[in-house]
Amino acid sequence: MGGHDTENPLQAGKTKLDLSYDPTERLGLTSERAEELTQEFGYNELPEITISIWWVLFVQFTGVMPYMLELAALIAIAVQDYADFGIILVMLLCNGFLGFHEQMKAAESLRELTQKMEQKIATLRDGHAENLLTRLLVPGDVVLLIGGVQVPADIEWLEGDILQVDTAALTGEPLPRKYPCEEYGKLILCGATIRSGEAYGIVRKTGVNTEIGSANADIMKDKTVTKVSVFEQRVLMVVQVVIFVALIDVLIIFIVQGVVQDQFTASGIQTDLLTCLSIIVAAIPIALPIVLNVTMALGAGKMAREYDAVVTSLPALQDISSMTVLCSDKTGTLTTAKISIHAESVWCAEGFTKQDVALYAGLASNRDKKEDAIDRSVINHFDRIFNTKGADIVKEYTKVRSVGFNPIYKRVLYEYTHPKIGNIIIAKGLPTKVLNTKDGGEDDAADQWVCEGFEQIKDVVKKVDYDFSKAGYKTLGIVVKINNKPWTYCGILPMLDPPRHDTAQTIKNLVTAGINVKMITGDHLNIAKETARLIGMGINIHAGEETRNPTQDRNELVWNADGFAQVLPKDKREVVLVLRNIYNQVVGMTGDGVNDAPALSAAQCGVAVDDATDAAKNAAAIILTSPGLSAIYSAVVESRRIFRKLKAYVTYRFAASIQIVVVLTLLIFISNCPITALFIILLALFNDLTMLPIAYDFQQASTKPENPDVTNILTVSASLGTLETCFTLLFAYGAG
Repeated sequence: MGGHDTENPLQAGKTKLDLSYDPTERLGLTSERAEELTQEFGYNELPEITISIWWVLFVQFTGVMPYMLELAALIAIAVQDYADFGIILVMLLCNGFLGFHEQMKAAESLRELTQKMEQKIATLRDGHAENLLTRLLVPGDVVLLIGGVQVPADIEWLEGDILQVDTAALTGEPLPRKYPCEEYGKLILCGATIRSGEAYGIVRKTGVNTEIGSANADIMKDKTVTKVSVFEQRVLMVVQVVIFVALIDVLIIFIVQGVVQDQFTASGIQTDLLTCLSIIVAAIPIALPIVLNVTMALGAGKMAREYDAVVTSLPALQDISSMTVLCSDKTGTLTTAKISIHAESVWCAEGFTKQDVALYAGLASNRDKKEDAIDRSVINHFDRIFNTKGADIVKEYTKVRSVGFNPIYKRVLYEYTHPKIGNIIIAKGLPTKVLNTKDGGEDDAADQWVCEGFEQIKDVVKKVDYDFSKAGYKTLGIVVKINNKPWTYCGILPMLDPPRHDTAQTIKNLVTAGINVKMITGDHLNIAKETARLIGMGINIHAGEETRNPTQDRNELVWNADGFAQVLPKDKREVVLVLRNIYNQVVGMTGDGVNDAPALSAAQCGVAVDDATDAAKNAAAIILTSPGLSAIYSAVVESRRIFRKLKAYVTYRFAASIQIVVVLTLLIFISNCPITALFIILLALFNDLTMLPIAYDFQQASTKPENPDVTNILTVSASLGTLETCFTLLFAYGAG
């Protein structure tokens, strides 16, 4: 194996990919140079972000509501009201430790993300090969890539075999890619798996600088931030308004009582402070976090029991009620991730039936190659066509020889004998290559041929192949030679990763529920469009590279498009962030692979589907435990019911705050009525506790996404609070 003068089959024919390399790079690194590069680039791993437990605990006692309770506690201790101080302290600690528990769950997910298995790979150092820990790799290292190896960094192919590379973890494609090739180049991204072949490659990027590494770094940053649902954000805005009004009210009472009632004395100030304390506590919805968590926990339990959906982040279950856009991966999410033959679309040459094509294709496949997506799909198609008779038919044929698939030859060949028919040779492969083995460049395979009637059928075969390809299908040509007769073209099998059985109905339900569904996939553009057509989605789908230039036109494209194809993990995340941050949408994301994890983490509602990778589950807030997407629609319905329960509680609780504050204020101003702080604090607390049964309330789900409108909540609460105030005053003064 040489340098610039190295001959390679890929350089023959139409391919123009430059496979030359610098011979000095091929020698690898010295230990000294590797150490220098380690100092410059760091280890080939994700840096661990540590979060102090004490800091996490401290943060739980910051914010508007905690500050108000802390102020109330300070006032109580200042006037030596120990009973009130004890009650307030207990409420403060309960709310703080609830938040601390949720935060620590997120921290545990972060630790799982950074845990790695120690892997080794053959690496050239100091002129000889050694098995090196992958975390020690640096740019410039030359490594040996063989079948079964998971690519530990972004590595450029140098020399050797053409590799079959499984990129499903990065692109979602169900079929392996060939590297190097003109379509995909020479750079193999970290996270892919070598299926077959043996070649040397040079490390170009490591750690967070790799494509998947930078994506995982984004996930880790997301994990360090406490997620708060859109509903909670809006509720806290209302809390701030109510508390601000209560503080102004307290200040007015303190000044008026001091000046008008001449209470600027030691005993008078203590009495006024206790009165102010009672109003402050009454204004704070103390049990709000408890009611929210209890209601959400019950909803999460119902999701797990009835809808096979495990909720790992309660805020996401609230956000699904307001979700306006759902971005979904294709392979393994909308589809089965199991490529199959589309039986109704099989094309047959003149003189052959679909049964003939299925038989010859089945004979040219190996039933034992269960990991081979092509052979598995052909065998499954054969079994569907012939049912139980298939085994008996196959037994009539005796195999003489077989020639396995080669990425240069692009075909497989099987030879059989049959007691009645005689000698049969079947070839299966690229439609134009099995029509004429010289297509795309002559190769050195022992078996060469041109099918009978080549000039008459070549244009037909190419058109059929092109039409299938344009519609998103991968194709497989079948030819046969019987005894001494010429090779004959039998037909073309179209293959597609089929949609799940419930996908189309789920998409329809989600659209009816007011949710815009977009497809984001690493697969080819034409395949994405055909899949979208089959499941009833729009086909205004664009290439992922169009999302990489941050302009206003790009933002509008993201908003208007039905989806994107041929995307990288960072492209999926970028689409989610544009919809979330630029257009203020509540965004959901579904996926199953490593390539989906960054977007799952960025979305308010990240959903990992059944059989998802650990990376996807770790980044998601909801994990489905049964196949299909129907659980997502169920989650939307259940979440909207929960939203209405919580909205009813919040509206009533703020109305009660307005009632208590206004009534107490008027009683003080009108009648100079003394207020016992302990009674008011207990009244506010028990008033909150009586609302806990709202978690079991029955509510109808809205037909459209819920919008937690602050103005609407305040208006309704103010109206109810005013009515309750009137009735309370009527009762207080009417009874007297």
